[in-house]
Amino acid sequence: MKNEKFIGSWELIKWTAELNDGTAFFPFGEDAVGRISYDSNGNMSVHIMKNNRPQFHSEDPLNATPDEMFTAFSDFISYCGTYQIYTNPNQVVHRIKISSFPNWVGQNQIRKFEFKDDKLILRTDTIGSSKHELVWQKAK
Repeated sequence: MKNEKFIGSWELIKWTAELNDGTAFFPFGEDAVGRISYDSNGNMSVHIMKNNRPQFHSEDPLNATPDEMFTAFSDFISYCGTYQIYTNPNQVVHRIKISSFPNWVGQNQIRKFEFKDDKLILRTDTIGSSKHELVWQKAK
């Protein structure tokens, strides 16, 4: 099933996580930036990063120090693939083909979804030790 409300690009407004003990936090800070896109052919991509990440000393992205690479990887997540929408319950399944986190390649990531006002809210079950909520607003 396709849901026309999903189609387009969405900008990240807020990403929060909650640990099993109820502690809430912002995984990439309160000012994290990101974009998620869904097209009418069933393709999707998502990119999220910490704001104001430090630049590498080299202009060559393949010529970074180990510390620069560690920080760049730790402060960024991205994946793309296809998606399927289910409305009972409201879930979108991201079928991951490419990911900055290698463990997700070939996996399905399930997100509960809700449209509230002009926002798309995606929620996860527990991933590792926390549940996540991402609030997106249609990009202009």
